[in-house]
Amino acid sequence: MRARGARLCALALAMAAVTACERDSYDKGTGEHSLATADFVEAHTDSGRQVTCAVTDGGRRLTLTPPLAPIWATVADTAYRAILYYNRGDGDCARPLSITRVAVLAPKPRAELKQVKTDPLTFESAWMSCGGKYLNVGLYLKTGEATGGDRPRHTLGAVSEGARQNADGTRTALLTLYHDQGGVPEHYSSKYYASILCGDIPCDSIALTVSTYKGKTVKTVAAK
Repeated sequence: MRARGARLCALALAMAAVTACERDSYDKGTGEHSLATADFVEAHTDSGRQVTCAVTDGGRRLTLTPPLAPIWATVADTAYRAILYYNRGDGDCARPLSITRVAVLAPKPRAELKQVKTDPLTFESAWMSCGGKYLNVGLYLKTGEATGGDRPRHTLGAVSEGARQNADGTRTALLTLYHDQGGVPEHYSSKYYASILCGDIPCDSIALTVSTYKGKTVKTVAAK
């Protein structure tokens, strides 16, 4: 569902598919996924809460045949951020293979947060979607099975740190990736994706600071 305001996203271990690819890599050999296409999309539901079409980050509108009915699509006539795996059909038709929801993080000003958590994680990549609406982030979170009845969870978010005026007259928005390990055991790594909502940020570039196990890293990308 479209992000509402500026909120952080809690990731329950039992719901890892919310932001992680259902398949971290394609099936080997010549299975149905071996020749599939994977795209970040806005997946649109109809009145029956089925995903009937999707718009890729490249602007292509796909009609899904047959429609999908993921368990997380609980609201009719809305758009969800997702990764879609599909086989191309004729024209703008596509045969969907699987779809995974992606968390949308709306930047929240640091002043509105009591505390900014920057627990380390493994940062893989960051890139801007076509049109500059989303800054997509690929990362790995340490996770593991909790003991007892506890259900600890990671929390991800985006913190707005203002902007920097550059010597060449351009403006860079400064963001920090919020991450609270939340007591989750760090036994192994799982891959996650998130999309930071950036379409309304007035800037020429975005600098994202991420705390990793090797120290802080800054990734700067053009806004459009």
